[in-house]
Amino acid sequence: MLKSGKSNKKLGGLIRKGWWKGFPLFSLTLEERHSCPPSCEQWANCYGNNMPFAYRYDHTHPEFEQTLATNLVQLSQKYDKGFVVRLHVLGDFHSEDYVKFWLSKMLNLPQLHVFGYTHHRHNSPIGTRIANLNELFPTRWRVRFSDDKAVDFRSEVVASKQLTSKNGIVCPEQLGLTKSCADCGYCWHSKKPVYFLEH
Repeated sequence: MLKSGKSNKKLGGLIRKGWWKGFPLFSLTLEERHSCPPSCEQWANCYGNNMPFAYRYDHTHPEFEQTLATNLVQLSQKYDKGFVVRLHVLGDFHSEDYVKFWLSKMLNLPQLHVFGYTHHRHNSPIGTRIANLNELFPTRWRVRFSDDKAVDFRSEVVASKQLTSKNGIVCPEQLGLTKSCADCGYCWHSKKPVYFLEH
């Protein structure tokens, strides 16, 4: 279920900068919209619209969490110095229990490091649990709140004409300034916003 970042040129396979330098990068992809909050601002403009061949895992499958847990343990045994999981290339945190699942893995697998984005508001029931993980594991769990202007640690989708008045930076990979996420690290290092250009 956890795919090597080598298979995704935007992600990259090995972290090359910052806290997690030298850690291999993996990703998890769920079903967009099916696992996402209906309030998502990008519902119609979803990144997944341009990914017809990506394999989505069904979070409602009865063996979903057990299989994912097994994969995480296997990676922790193989990469005892650490590894990184990008949540979620597509999809989102579908329940409070699912966030609790990740809390248990963060507590029990010190090798595990996570970054990603969520469209849950930071003060919603699910968002509050995600924010708590950001506070509990400030160098291991880095999940930004997408389009939530109430927090600095967020991401936003913008049109290029809007960029001059914004704090933070536009994704360097989108601008061709870096090869991949693994070569950048801004999204998990900086507390300032990151902006993604409309697809």
